[in-house]
Amino acid sequence: MSNGKIVHFALLGLGKLGTGFVRVLKEKTAMIKAETGMELNLKKILIKNAHFNRPAYIDKNLLTTNVEDIIRDKAISIAIDAIGGIEPTFSIIKTLIENKIHLVSANRVLLASKMHELVNLANQYNVYIFPEASLGGGIPIINILQRDLVANKIRSLAGILSGTSNFILSEMTQRRLPMTEILKLPKIQNLSESLSVIDYEGADAAQKVAILAAAAFGINVNFLHIHAEGISDVSVDDIRYVGDLGYEIKLLAIMKDHPQQFEIRVHPTLVPKGHPFTAVSGEYTAVLVETDLLGDYIIHGKGVGIEASSSMIIRDIVNLANLLFNGKHNDPYRLDWNEKSVKPMDEIISSYYVRFPCHDRPGVIGMIATLLGQHKINIASAHAEVDYESPSKMGFVHILIDNALEKDVTEALADIAKLDIIRSRIKLYRIL
Repeated sequence: MSNGKIVHFALLGLGKLGTGFVRVLKEKTAMIKAETGMELNLKKILIKNAHFNRPAYIDKNLLTTNVEDIIRDKAISIAIDAIGGIEPTFSIIKTLIENKIHLVSANRVLLASKMHELVNLANQYNVYIFPEASLGGGIPIINILQRDLVANKIRSLAGILSGTSNFILSEMTQRRLPMTEILKLPKIQNLSESLSVIDYEGADAAQKVAILAAAAFGINVNFLHIHAEGISDVSVDDIRYVGDLGYEIKLLAIMKDHPQQFEIRVHPTLVPKGHPFTAVSGEYTAVLVETDLLGDYIIHGKGVGIEASSSMIIRDIVNLANLLFNGKHNDPYRLDWNEKSVKPMDEIISSYYVRFPCHDRPGVIGMIATLLGQHKINIASAHAEVDYESPSKMGFVHILIDNALEKDVTEALADIAKLDIIRSRIKLYRIL
């Protein structure tokens, strides 16, 4: 850090997020200086292709294809990772850390895969890593859990973490259009912070949960080992049927602290109408934290987009600069203080909505209920209906299940699927 409150930093990557960040930075630099006394000075931008056409507001004198140009500039103390991906980004980040350059990372894939390795390296070189921008959007959930709720025991956390998935589900719910039509909307491309294909298969939220589990709860879990279901199987019929029962479908990440184990899962979930999550629409996200002192604590904000992510990156630059200016010692990171194992999905307990496509004949509810009972599953409610508008007059049995063991439900549905009354695949949703 140079003399005076000038924060010299480098940007890694000039894709969609990097380019948008430079634009936002230019708009906000004067305001940040007036409010904090800090001048944010972007000195270098690491790029891959020097001949790529870029907006006029990008200063070409800042561009470099050589990371050594950043390392040789001793005024640069912070790097912003907006490259994405694992390699060559991981090698670049390691080199910067080894040269005592601190990191603000918006790279979700890298952190979800290499979080502990990077933290060990950061501890070795007494370097800070700020990972919150990688969670997407402008909700400072890690900071809130680590600082604002430090006196609280966190009993559970449930969150809408994928702004893109929430936008898709909101549009399907409001427009009653299939997902294939929603994915054609121009706004979908504008929401994504990279040029990659939009991820709505659950991996996006699982990566965020893995980072959150490490940074806020001390749980060491690879995102590939987190039970994650996306929204690609959600249909307009599903939305209509559960709506009639008083629910909306949201893609939720759920974390619960049990006495011996920690529960982590991501999947489409039925949320009762009137719950705060049902008011979270479009690209907005929210996290509901259950605490012992404050009760339920909810954070709500824009969860995807260049502006939201840039807001978080700028906040982290200022916070990191404050630490460096004030000379605070960087205590070693601990991401694995919680030794609890992650509960297997078969052992979680939830309530469920199940829809059985059946032949229209007497006794179908009784046959299904009998098998559910044999697996120790209690039925909260059940009703049957026939779609007389379909050529085959498809019948459906809708059943709400009280809290039950996932393994019991899975085994029961496998047995029911073998009955000759079942006409096609059974649909299941867990209920919040």
